[in-house]
Amino acid sequence: MTNIERTPLLEQLENYLRRITRPIAFIGVLGMLVVSGITLIDVLLRWLIHRGITGLTDIVGMVFAVAVAACIPSGVAQGINLKIDILKRLFTGRLQAWMNVAGAGLLCLFFSLLTWQIFIYAASMADQGRTTPILLLPVAPFIYSVAVLLAAASIFQAVVFVNTLCRAQALGWKTSGATQTAPLPIRIIVIVFTIAILTLVVFGVTHFSALAEWIKANTALTVIMAFLLMWILLLGMIPLAAVMGLIGLVGSAAYLKFGPGLSVLGTEISGFLTNSEVAVLPLFLMMGSFASVAGLSEDIYSLAHALLGRYRGGLAMATIGTCAGFGAVTGSSVAGTAILGRIAIPEMKQRGYSTELSTGCVAAGGTLGAIVPPSSPLVVFALLSEASIGKLFIAAIVPAVIATLLYILTVAVNARVVPNAAPAKQSAAASELITALRGSIGIIVLFLAVMGGMYLGIFTATEAAAVGAFGAFLFALFRGKLGGGRFWSVMGEVTAITAMIYGLIFGGLMFSFFVVISNLPETAMQFVGGLNIPPLAIVGLLMIVYLFLGCIMDSFAVMVITVPVVTPIILGMGYDLIWWGIVNLMVVETGLITPPFGMNVFVLKSLLGDDVPMSTIFRGVIPFVLSDFVRLAFVVFFPILALWLPSMMK
Repeated sequence: MTNIERTPLLEQLENYLRRITRPIAFIGVLGMLVVSGITLIDVLLRWLIHRGITGLTDIVGMVFAVAVAACIPSGVAQGINLKIDILKRLFTGRLQAWMNVAGAGLLCLFFSLLTWQIFIYAASMADQGRTTPILLLPVAPFIYSVAVLLAAASIFQAVVFVNTLCRAQALGWKTSGATQTAPLPIRIIVIVFTIAILTLVVFGVTHFSALAEWIKANTALTVIMAFLLMWILLLGMIPLAAVMGLIGLVGSAAYLKFGPGLSVLGTEISGFLTNSEVAVLPLFLMMGSFASVAGLSEDIYSLAHALLGRYRGGLAMATIGTCAGFGAVTGSSVAGTAILGRIAIPEMKQRGYSTELSTGCVAAGGTLGAIVPPSSPLVVFALLSEASIGKLFIAAIVPAVIATLLYILTVAVNARVVPNAAPAKQSAAASELITALRGSIGIIVLFLAVMGGMYLGIFTATEAAAVGAFGAFLFALFRGKLGGGRFWSVMGEVTAITAMIYGLIFGGLMFSFFVVISNLPETAMQFVGGLNIPPLAIVGLLMIVYLFLGCIMDSFAVMVITVPVVTPIILGMGYDLIWWGIVNLMVVETGLITPPFGMNVFVLKSLLGDDVPMSTIFRGVIPFVLSDFVRLAFVVFFPILALWLPSMMK
């Protein structure tokens, strides 16, 4: 039987796996929702009778470990992996197919090793009789459940790998003119790098002791080569989780030997999953999904238009305000850009706004989704740097307000200076504002409850996320927005994002461990200390690097790769970690709209199709990029803008 005949059968199996993994993931996400409701009850009990639910932290940690793991098989079956695809157009035809094979194979290897080590870790927990601190629940059954779910993910990834392999082989049966071929120079470069990497792998397997000794003797060069190898593989569209995880594993094994190095994989990721603070990220993702399906973006848009529509360029200003308001419940740049692109651009086009201004304000306004708290990238930064999630959220408030006001000012100047950029101002009736305010009460109350509760010390970041998630669910439920399969659509959206982000974090934790035991942070601090340049200049250089990374990578990926290396340097120079977290995020988000790349620009382009050239969108975002530079200068030179509110927290 030929490969061409076999592939459809495997594709049917892959489709079947997608169907059977979806209910498992939905049960996991539903468990998150239930726990968020219980957490809300706990908060109310503590407020009303000064007594909460005993041992809720134990329950949250264990349930969320299993719930997150339940999302991974579905993510694998759906092929949800973060890749760097800026060179995608160069890798076509058979070359792209075989690179997909390499990525699927490496991901299968990483998940298999992870599953093996978590099973071993669960067995050790059972042997030791380990229990949770308060309720004394046995830990092993929960870790075993995580291992079983990851085993399913490994099996499903193996099926994906075989299917991908068959597709690549099937291309070989076609004539050369039947499929697109990558340019010859690209093929030569890929072949050379492939031979070099395979040679390194063979040498490492056969002479690992010698390789380990060389690595220990050349730490700085090894880490530089590891980063170089990582970038080569990433530019080849290999999934980021597999690249970081396997490079981190090999590097750790060189310092610790393979046995201890592998065991770190199980202990680090199991410890991360059972940390109750890990619940913050999926809960805020859930909050954003329910808020979106509830139609809160339309409510915010109506309110912003009622407030700002009377000014010249008011609809564009309202779009900026809506992006900020919607960011308060989604925490995502890409989501804000995609949703407002569908809502705002047709409205502005109909009312005579220029394409440059309308697309520019949507692409730039989308970045407010990650800057306005609660912010998902800030949660990742906090988890990786051990900074306070609550303080980071509160610290982001003033910079987010500055960002929003500067964007609105940019629109106002643009509307005045550029001919035909925006129509004349329009008057708005008082009744329109009152109606919009009534419609926006829900989102205002939700935001104040989440952020105000953290600021006043009423509840922790995890509890705030639970309140936000369950509150958004109730809001959508009472509005009647969860019928017709929309509830399951939200479950699927949360599953997909959770699977992608946590797969990324799994690999990032292993890479971070390798970076730490290599003493690179200490070496980097010594190097920086020996430079005869001011610390602020070093911060400026780091910001340039982050701006470049933000152009080509998602903010989650940037955080995972860089935080373990850069954080010790920042702390070594005496800067505040909370301040750096805000600066870090802002400069990465600026990269999302900076030419010649910019993820938000590409998202908007995909929505608009061929009707709007990429150059038009970039012309539109340039004034907003300049506005970002002004905002960055404010926060860098006046750290009090980010640190004042956290210093007042209870």
